[in-house]
Amino acid sequence: MKVIAACTVDFERGALGTRARLEEDLLGETILRRTIRRLLSARQLASIHLLVKASQRQRAEKAVAGLNVNIETHDAQPVPWQSYVATARKWTADAWRGGLAGTCVFDETAHPWLLEALAKKENADGIADIPPAACLIDPALLDDMIEHYAEVHQQVRMTFTQSAPGLSAAIYAPALLADLVATNQWPGRLMAYNPANPARDMVMLPCFYAPQTEVRHAAGRCIADTDTAIERIRSILKNAGTAPDAVTISRMLIDQRFQTTTSLPTEVEIELTTEDSLADTTLRPRGNILGRSASMTTDLFDRLIDELAGRDDIRIVLGGFGDPLTSPHLDHCLQKCRNAEIFGLAVRTPAVNMDDETLNALFDARVDVLNILLDAATADTYRLLHRADHFDRVTANIDRISQMHQTRKQPQPLIVCEMTKTDATLSEMEAFYDHWGSRTGSALIVAPSTYGDQFPDLSVMNMAPPTRTACERIFNRAIILADGRVPLCDQDFVGRHLAGSLADQTLASIWTGQTMRDLRQRHLENNLDTTPLCRPCTQWHRP
Repeated sequence: MKVIAACTVDFERGALGTRARLEEDLLGETILRRTIRRLLSARQLASIHLLVKASQRQRAEKAVAGLNVNIETHDAQPVPWQSYVATARKWTADAWRGGLAGTCVFDETAHPWLLEALAKKENADGIADIPPAACLIDPALLDDMIEHYAEVHQQVRMTFTQSAPGLSAAIYAPALLADLVATNQWPGRLMAYNPANPARDMVMLPCFYAPQTEVRHAAGRCIADTDTAIERIRSILKNAGTAPDAVTISRMLIDQRFQTTTSLPTEVEIELTTEDSLADTTLRPRGNILGRSASMTTDLFDRLIDELAGRDDIRIVLGGFGDPLTSPHLDHCLQKCRNAEIFGLAVRTPAVNMDDETLNALFDARVDVLNILLDAATADTYRLLHRADHFDRVTANIDRISQMHQTRKQPQPLIVCEMTKTDATLSEMEAFYDHWGSRTGSALIVAPSTYGDQFPDLSVMNMAPPTRTACERIFNRAIILADGRVPLCDQDFVGRHLAGSLADQTLASIWTGQTMRDLRQRHLENNLDTTPLCRPCTQWHRP
């Protein structure tokens, strides 16, 4: 059994579109050399290969000088789905799967054309596709996976495992790579739910290698291609030594999930306006229920984006408790985000008001995700829930977006239609998910919220786990109301429970300030008696 490792290397850009860090120093050694040295410790690998563009050969030779690595040059084009996958993975970069359109971490680096050609050239029985910035990859875990692949490769055509991104890799059979080339699809398509062909989850099949429990349950990107990931990896190396295994790393990730390691949240929701095209909806606090009215000024928005632009992995959602498409400053705000090179940009909207000017603004700014609050599979249910008759108009707008995808040859924005699961929508839930999942690639079913007992309970049942733990969102996510106030969390639609205001503070000072620190500590101690918003909350378990 001959299994080789391949790292498809680009010294300019990372898999998620961030600048490549492969040649940067990380505690005395470059990121790429750390990855290669970890691979060289794997006993079951026959050889290690760097796949680089011919124009980057000299940089590759310098980067791995003195290491037992084979440099293979190519002039291949990027995979046709590169931009699509990078966009989809931005929102779940800390997990191995669960991305929009069923994408997973293996899709970020897989280049079936190059991998198949290398497998043929080396007469390999399998090829492990290694992210070049996976400088914490566990060689012992990789050896175990190769041994598992040797046992099952006649039944299945790949081996993978569950782990935090960067601790493991997928192993492909040449025949599978040939099929991916022939069908022009990424590996995650094999694992994603397909309503036209339902099948067992691949983690239940022989291709799955089951690691220790801690490894399966850990989350946190350990691929050194974003600011947060590099800070995380640096902390792990300082505290666990130079060669920690996957179990040690996973335990640290689990222990640290309720820690704020950066001065800014990794995701920020911004309410541009309280105006809403579904002001009378029964599903969410909108319109008069808010008890407030405001529109964010461009000066406030610009100051906020200038502050957030200091990091390369912050995600912004234009949403809040109004429809951002009704803001007169939408085009300005979108362009400000893109000019600041914001990592991820989403717009959350009912998608009722969508004229040509708005559509062009969304496409020109290359908005990553358009989260459409549709909530129904039929016009009758839509009318019942939203007290408005816009179903046909919204679905026609979705058609227009899909047509512009083709006209512009641009996959962004990815369309994600959302439904809130209630008694009124339960009978349409499966049809909604299958229809929009097939048509746009992604669909989302969410539980309704009482917003800390400030809104009627519409839930079919309580989906919260039996044991209360700290809320992860107060460690990574913030919401900014249109007037600049910053509530403790996104459940406070009125703005009664504040952490601060951007009128006289920076977001960093609010995020790291005493009010938020005290809130997090109360959550860690499960002492919520003095926190009226949190005590009755049913959303604390959301990622």
